[in-house]
Amino acid sequence: MGESRRASAWIKGRAAILAALGALSLTSALSAVTPVAASSNIGVWVGYGDSVRADPTNFPTPWAGSPNTIFDGCAPVSACEYDAGAIRIVNNSGSTVRVNAIAVHIDTCTYTGWPAANLAPGANLIVTQLGTGAGAGCTGPTPTGFDTSDIGRGGSSGVGNCTNNGLIPVVDVTIDNHTTAYSDTGQVLNSGGVDPGGCPGLANESSQWTRIGTGPCHGSAVTLLPPTQTHQILTTATVTATFTNSCGQPLSNTAVNFAILSGPNAGTSGSGVTDASGQAPFSYTSSKLGTDTLRASVSNLAGSINSNTVTIIWTVEFARAGAFVISDLQDINGHAVYWWGAQWWKKDHLSSGLAPAAFKGYETGNASPWCGQPWTTRPGNSPHPPSTVPGMMAVIVAAHVSQRGPVISGDIVHIVLVRTNPGYGPNPGHPGTGTIVATLC
Repeated sequence: MGESRRASAWIKGRAAILAALGALSLTSALSAVTPVAASSNIGVWVGYGDSVRADPTNFPTPWAGSPNTIFDGCAPVSACEYDAGAIRIVNNSGSTVRVNAIAVHIDTCTYTGWPAANLAPGANLIVTQLGTGAGAGCTGPTPTGFDTSDIGRGGSSGVGNCTNNGLIPVVDVTIDNHTTAYSDTGQVLNSGGVDPGGCPGLANESSQWTRIGTGPCHGSAVTLLPPTQTHQILTTATVTATFTNSCGQPLSNTAVNFAILSGPNAGTSGSGVTDASGQAPFSYTSSKLGTDTLRASVSNLAGSINSNTVTIIWTVEFARAGAFVISDLQDINGHAVYWWGAQWWKKDHLSSGLAPAAFKGYETGNASPWCGQPWTTRPGNSPHPPSTVPGMMAVIVAAHVSQRGPVISGDIVHIVLVRTNPGYGPNPGHPGTGTIVATLC
């Protein structure tokens, strides 16, 4: 009877062990495939925010107050001292997701308790310390303090321990009730396994956002492109700023400021927000000639990160190999003008009187005409004008036109920009007309 009981107990125990092993195998199999399925449209980033020892290029950006960002951390920012790890969740999908929970495990310490959040497509969720100031050792599970570089030192504080402790933080992210574990193999959350605040030459603990499992990618850069470009005035020029960490990983949802530092449009400014590629464009139009110098910048709690400077050259196009002319009495912005043709002397009355009938409106004696200069040309259809003209063309405004022998000459009181009309031809029987849209000088 005793042997029977022992046999029965052995069978039951074996069955329980097999059941447990089966459940473990199933769990392992699910864990093996879960990260791929759950994280394909979700970006998980880690960083470290240290506002005590400010370093603009290293401080995690975006942060509180950034566009498209939900911030679960100490607030208001102006009243908070940050010395904490941080996790950033980016929704790269095309639909809203719910971040149910985030839990951080370092050694025997676990932090959790940030509120759930609905995350719109393209938006960020950032979680960090909820209180202000530095912590000492494990202060979890509530993340009032979140000094993750100070955990696992064998005491209440790791300050002064400058040897990597080998701990790999693990971040559990639950989205739409599905949990995925991510290993911070770059040890961004615990600052390479040391507490830099107590290590010679490593006083600043900030670390720029890095995709979890890579890096760390300390530092960041704003790059502005293209280096130079040329446009005719009243058209549109575009520059693009790209914001990345030091590994070249793009940082989205960051406000970028653009400024024209010098040139005809000095003082003009604009702003943009980086997209999933870390890029933000800035476009503007100029009605003035010259070269603008532009710069982009990103600001955070620690200061500003400036880009390289680029130039935009604003030019104007005259007719090929010369310039057309209108009279000073026709120089009215928005006014229809007659700049070429057999009837020029009748259509373009000058304040000084009538022009010679031999002048048809085209000059070739000044290679770079500008206000205050003279010009000369020959009568009639000689020299021969260009076969076509630009849609927007710079035109001379003259107050005096006179003829001496085979030479016609005049002055330049203004240069205007004319939107040309169809119908022009390179002979006086096909007049050139248009509308003044701007005065250049």
